[in-house]
Amino acid sequence: MYHYLKWAALSLFFRRNLRALLLIVFSFLGILFLNNVYQDLAAYAQASGHKDVLLYLLIGKWGILLFLFALMFYGISRLGFGKEKGKEGTARVRSGQKSANSLPDPKEDARIMQRLEKFREPKRLRRKSDLLMEKLRRGGER
Repeated sequence: MYHYLKWAALSLFFRRNLRALLLIVFSFLGILFLNNVYQDLAAYAQASGHKDVLLYLLIGKWGILLFLFALMFYGISRLGFGKEKGKEGTARVRSGQKSANSLPDPKEDARIMQRLEKFREPKRLRRKSDLLMEKLRRGGER
């Protein structure tokens, strides 16, 4: 049962955070790729004799690098393990006031219970000793 819950939780995490995870991966790969491109462009500029372009390449590299870091930080900050509540919702919960949305939705409860139904423990399998005892009881009743 734990195995199924673990994979269900993991798949739910990936489904809810797919955009943020893609943003993090894109920015990480961009950072890795950026250094290689800069080195190639700097080597070409030196080889062709355009040393005045190196300053602009360096400024461009750091500008893109800072943008990718900001994008990665934004993606990491958007990761979450549940639905985010607004500031009003958390303030009401802390003060003890109930909002109109605090009542549970019966349709959602029924859907959750239906999902959890498959994780209930199955009926215990009968052992040979249980079958023998049952057979002896039926034999004694006759």
